[in-house]
Amino acid sequence: MKIQETDRKRTAFCSDRSKLSSSANLHVYRLRAGNLRLLTVFLFAGFFFSLTLGAQERQARSQEFNLTMVGDSIITTPAAVRQNDPQFMAAVNVVRQGDAAFTNLETTFPGHNAYPAGKPRASWISSDPALLKELQWVGFNLFATANNHSLDYGIQGLIDTIQVLRRDGAVYSGIGENLGAARAPGYLSTGHGRVALIACTSTFLDDEPAGEARPDMLGRPGINPLHHQTRYRVDNASFEALKQIGHDLQLGGSQGTSDSLKSLDFSLPASSIYPLHVVFEPSDSPGVISTPDPIDLAALLHSIRDSRQMADYVVTSIHAHEGAPGTDAREIPAQFVVQFAHAAVDAGADIVVGHGPHVLRGIEIYKGKAIFYSLGNFIFENWLVEPQPTEFYQEFGLGSDALPAEAYDARSDHGRRDEPANPLFWQSVIVHAVFSNDHLAQVILTPITLGFGKRSPDRGYPHVADPASAAEILERIQKLSQPFGTNIVINNGLGIIKIEK
Repeated sequence: MKIQETDRKRTAFCSDRSKLSSSANLHVYRLRAGNLRLLTVFLFAGFFFSLTLGAQERQARSQEFNLTMVGDSIITTPAAVRQNDPQFMAAVNVVRQGDAAFTNLETTFPGHNAYPAGKPRASWISSDPALLKELQWVGFNLFATANNHSLDYGIQGLIDTIQVLRRDGAVYSGIGENLGAARAPGYLSTGHGRVALIACTSTFLDDEPAGEARPDMLGRPGINPLHHQTRYRVDNASFEALKQIGHDLQLGGSQGTSDSLKSLDFSLPASSIYPLHVVFEPSDSPGVISTPDPIDLAALLHSIRDSRQMADYVVTSIHAHEGAPGTDAREIPAQFVVQFAHAAVDAGADIVVGHGPHVLRGIEIYKGKAIFYSLGNFIFENWLVEPQPTEFYQEFGLGSDALPAEAYDARSDHGRRDEPANPLFWQSVIVHAVFSNDHLAQVILTPITLGFGKRSPDRGYPHVADPASAAEILERIQKLSQPFGTNIVINNGLGIIKIEK
């Protein structure tokens, strides 16, 4: 009986366990089914969310990116006080169309402990540090700072300028506490992409390039340089005559053997602001050849390639006074500048923007990218800069009791020579570059005038040009751009360049 009862209990236990197991399995199944449905919902929601984000990102990236650019800004008076001038505000509104807006800052912000540099220069340019905010008010948020005035107040003036730029949150490139810092890109984040700026200059005195830091030595503050060499090719008779002149005047620097020289490298005395090492070589085809320094070029291209990976758009800036040989050299870029610009685009630059000669130069569309060899001036108040050191007055035969206006009158012969007498210095354009789907699609040129013929306090700020002046400016830049094969269509007072993919 006990055995039968035990068997019945075992059977009942097994039956109950089986029922419990079936119930548990059903519960587990229900849990798993519920989790599966929940997981499916999450996966679908995540997939939908990722699609939505991707669509939003694609939409954001497909939106237009706008870049506005001008040439040199030498500012001595506030901009905002002119906001009741409709022609000036028309120019400002064009600048403000850019997600990024570029200018070359051709001034310094030296502090009280900075001294004027002693080497010869045309003038010493400085501005009140508060005027940087005036340029930002206009709309500029990208500043090139490498130019031939960057060290007008020496290393201390350059460091002071860097401190002002950083204090006011300005994105800049071209100067630094050492060579690495001067070569470094500046980055600007916008709602339509990140922009990199690499700025350099080819016009400078020998001691102005930044120096590279070493483990046992600080780097030297200065500019980001692009050295270059110019070689003058002459016929054999002229070369022999130059060889004799070099020997007689002990100019030195000749390369090769005394019997058969391959070139003559003359180190000329400091008879100009920027002394030259002039190289002559014999040739059956006389001419002038200029080439960028390979070391500087390689370093600049390295920075451009790096910024290509770090930014959506890359802007490369060069300040170059140097022009092609001839009477119209100011309006035609030197060969090494063209070589540099092409190499910059090949390395990843979307835009190469030039400035320096204070007049317009041509525009080239190279591999779908735009090269502006010079955009002239935007704010040009260099005839109001004060104070100036003693050397500036001595240049014009004036004593220590002379005042700034007297020096400027002497420099221009009361407006009859130099920049006040040349209308080309007072005509320029604002560039509006439109990118669509990451590609440059269109360039719009807005002509501006800066008050040629007016008194010093009334000139130097831009106005959108009247129809007659606009036509003159655009036709001139058309002509300057023809050698580069660029087609500029003039329409309703604007210059239009369409870029084919």
